[in-house]
Amino acid sequence: MSFDVRELAVLKAVIEKGSVTGAASVLNVSQPAVSRTLQQIEQRLGMPLFRRERQRLYPTHEAEILYRDVVQAVASMEEVARRARDLKEGRSGALRIATIAAFAHSILPRAVARLRARKPGLEFAIDVLTARDVAQRVATFRSDIGLLIDTANIAGISVEELCTFPFGCILPVAHPLAGRASLTIPQIASEPLICLSRTLPLGVLAHRLFEKHDLALRPTAEVSQSSVATALIASGAGIGLLDKSSMLAAMSEPLVFVPLAPAETIVGRLVLPVTGLRTAAAQAFRDELRVLVGEIAAADASFRSSAC
Repeated sequence: MSFDVRELAVLKAVIEKGSVTGAASVLNVSQPAVSRTLQQIEQRLGMPLFRRERQRLYPTHEAEILYRDVVQAVASMEEVARRARDLKEGRSGALRIATIAAFAHSILPRAVARLRARKPGLEFAIDVLTARDVAQRVATFRSDIGLLIDTANIAGISVEELCTFPFGCILPVAHPLAGRASLTIPQIASEPLICLSRTLPLGVLAHRLFEKHDLALRPTAEVSQSSVATALIASGAGIGLLDKSSMLAAMSEPLVFVPLAPAETIVGRLVLPVTGLRTAAAQAFRDELRVLVGEIAAADASFRSSAC
């Protein structure tokens, strides 16, 4: 049993819009064409996919199960079409990057600017996602390269260590603790703390460090992006429990980084498709990232560049 992209697009549109009229409008086709296609799909499957109530179509449980696969299939088909257009128009070097927020606000912009200077015709499509989604996008060829800070057990990808950097506190320069060589969790426990969401790896780490000392982390603010955290810190809302790479995006702010004791190290990683399926643009970006990280490490001993 197989379906073509037109049929899948109709099914997706009807599920999302809840009516033949809405689906027809989105797809720019006639309502009879949508109704006919939907009927053909249901006949082929041998089961209804919608409940019809008061001129609305509600997906059945079976349709809801199929929906995620339909979305992925349609996205893949659309990506094939986009790639074909790029090739036809001479844009074969377009680079799709998936990254976690921590890198989106730190090393990634610099690497993009440098590669763009060397390759002016190169186009970029950048998606900021969770670590698992970054890996999944690369594994399914929807992104050419990914950046994350934790590993993902997903087939079809190659994970390379890019760099390491410390986890600790970011404080306003005038804060009483800003001059310390290091800080312990008990020393900062009573401070108004700003950290990343506990749904993110660095947020999980922050809570785990407090638990090791039998303390509960009750942040003043819990945010989804490090750039928001550094803005709050610079405004005097508290001190941050973050990685040092967050400082790269806040160099104009009067902030300092103080590492934790004992030391906590974060590992930045690159995610690529398995060898042999990598684009030339992804390889060039990978190389640019490694050069950039090497320069950062040369200027700041707390950053370390990892070998290829």
